[in-house]
Amino acid sequence: MNHIMIDLEMNKIEKQYRDNLKLSSELIEIGAVKMNDAFEMIEQYQTYVMPEFGAMDPRIVELTGITDDKLTGARDFSAVMDDFARWIGTNQTTFYSWSMCDIRQFQTEAAFKGYTGKIISRMESHWVDFQEEYSRLLGIEKKIKLKQAVSSADYEFTGAPHTALADAVNTAEILRLSKDAAQFERVMKPVLDLFRPEKQESTLLDMCPEFFASFLEEQQ
Repeated sequence: MNHIMIDLEMNKIEKQYRDNLKLSSELIEIGAVKMNDAFEMIEQYQTYVMPEFGAMDPRIVELTGITDDKLTGARDFSAVMDDFARWIGTNQTTFYSWSMCDIRQFQTEAAFKGYTGKIISRMESHWVDFQEEYSRLLGIEKKIKLKQAVSSADYEFTGAPHTALADAVNTAEILRLSKDAAQFERVMKPVLDLFRPEKQESTLLDMCPEFFASFLEEQQ
């Protein structure tokens, strides 16, 4: 069985309407990491996607570094999804992302653009919101940002944030850590202790409330 961590970058566009469908963002990059049963990385995938509705939003360019020039020659949504499906392969696979935004983008854009490839329904039925799972492991209700999860795991973020492959690689590392209960307990003990009701002594939460208020802020 394989495990695939996915991260997407999207461009904000002027709202497009078709029948009862609406599209307000378009996929511009896919990054993914394929792992084996032991959650060891075995392959990586990265590609840009040519948007159909307008140029890159300046704010997205600033955030991601993806310019119109970088997208020159990129394939359209349908061609990329077919290629991505071939890379995923036929092995039984569980798909992960940090929040549900990515699978919703796949669903919305596929419906709007008339893409009928089976990979969409396959992902839908085997998708895990790892952000939610991670919060559950920490024993908290609020969802935290990926960068906060990486820093809390004493893991140095590699690559540039808001690039699809780098985000996928870093999230995959946190997923791998979460599957080793003993190691997760050891590495995350300072954070886990913050949320255990039986704690009696002063903790980092007591000593540094402002830092952890920021740590637990809602994902933007």
